[in-house]
Amino acid sequence: MTLKTINQPFLLTVIALGLAVSLKAQDHYQIIYNYQTEKINYLQLDKSNKVIDTLDSPKFKRNSLVELKLENVNPFAVQVQTDVKEEDLIASGQGFNFSSLLGGINSFTGDNLDLNTTSLPETALFKSETGSRGRGEATSSVKDLNNQITNVAALKSTFISNLLNPNLGKDEILNNLYSTADAELDARLPSAKDNFYVYVEKVKKSLKESKSNLQGNINAMSTEIEATVASDVSLSRGELVARNINLADFQRLMASLNSSTAQSIQMLEEMKSLYTILEASDFEQTYDYEISADKVDIELKFVQSDFSNELETDGEPTVLKTRNIKLKSKGGFKINSSVAMTLNNFGSKSQDFFIDENSVIGADDNDFFVPNLSTMINFYPFLGETFNIGGSFGLSIPISGGDNINGVNFLFGPSLFFGSKSRLSLSGGVAYGPVQRLTNGLEIGDTTSFNDVTAFTRNVYDFGYYFGISFSLFDLN
Repeated sequence: MTLKTINQPFLLTVIALGLAVSLKAQDHYQIIYNYQTEKINYLQLDKSNKVIDTLDSPKFKRNSLVELKLENVNPFAVQVQTDVKEEDLIASGQGFNFSSLLGGINSFTGDNLDLNTTSLPETALFKSETGSRGRGEATSSVKDLNNQITNVAALKSTFISNLLNPNLGKDEILNNLYSTADAELDARLPSAKDNFYVYVEKVKKSLKESKSNLQGNINAMSTEIEATVASDVSLSRGELVARNINLADFQRLMASLNSSTAQSIQMLEEMKSLYTILEASDFEQTYDYEISADKVDIELKFVQSDFSNELETDGEPTVLKTRNIKLKSKGGFKINSSVAMTLNNFGSKSQDFFIDENSVIGADDNDFFVPNLSTMINFYPFLGETFNIGGSFGLSIPISGGDNINGVNFLFGPSLFFGSKSRLSLSGGVAYGPVQRLTNGLEIGDTTSFNDVTAFTRNVYDFGYYFGISFSLFDLN
């Protein structure tokens, strides 16, 4: 007995909490828009965010949570601006802001990111005097280093071009980068696909080694020329001038060698930084929205990203395309007011009393419809944009029917609502209004000495029925 007494309040509390949770629970939907394919999918999710149904042209339950998911949106090329227009209010959308992602990229978009890499100058140094020591090795080293610098420039151009292409997904950009990097057949380099960071470091190491070897060969050749000039006193003036020109060419080549190699290494560092951001970037963006209006228009404006616009430096960002996702809701409770023309009828309950020529009290039934001007309060659960079922409550005043109908009628009954915002409605139901009754104990059929029974009647309220048509004026909620 004691255990039962303890458990009853606990059980009631659990039931109350369960009901509260169930009433508070929201339906959850997901809308997926693919930037590349232009496809839109509508899904219904359960509490665990698992898909339980695929919807076609759905109407969402009012106050449901709608998750708008954008797929394959390249944040390096595109940024998204949103504007949500509701039936009852207009509010600017929060939008999708990629500033936090692109903020780290801006440092790579200055003048140092030059796509035209300066390669080593062509010179006749290595085409003449083939018997000299180091000439063959130097020629091979120049070609090797030139190829490496050209490949780095091509790799950077491909990478930047792919990043700025709004129609490429993340996997496509990465695969193109790997393919371009691995296109150069060099036994010293690993595959970029296996590990791009290792690949970059190996390329940097290869560039430094090639530069070091070429510098050694150039130094050896310079030393050889200087030693020949010092030991050979029989050299003509023309030969001395040629030797001096060669030494000057070596100095220019060394300067160009250092500049080109440094620029290529800088490009590799910039690509590695961009690759790091690309790996961490998300090409899917999600926007949560709680639908509370009858109709919602979510405008998605895809514009050129800050990163892309800064590289092109052509002024304002270009609008790539604009898409609108329209949502319709159902459910919820709506109330509006309306002006109506109703026909009220109280049947035999409403009578006109008279005294005939034999002084007998008689009555005629007012069993006809009396036009009334009415004002109504309409209420209904929202089922759709053009048709709803609910109820109406109102007050009416007769606009014809004689002096025997006095006072205000109260109306209540079911209604059908039609048209945009349910402006037009047809209703019918119970009318509660004034009708005449005999007083002082008089009844129909009694004989009286009076010529007029008006003094012996009064108005009482009784039930009848009505039909009407109304047009709503204002939405109350």
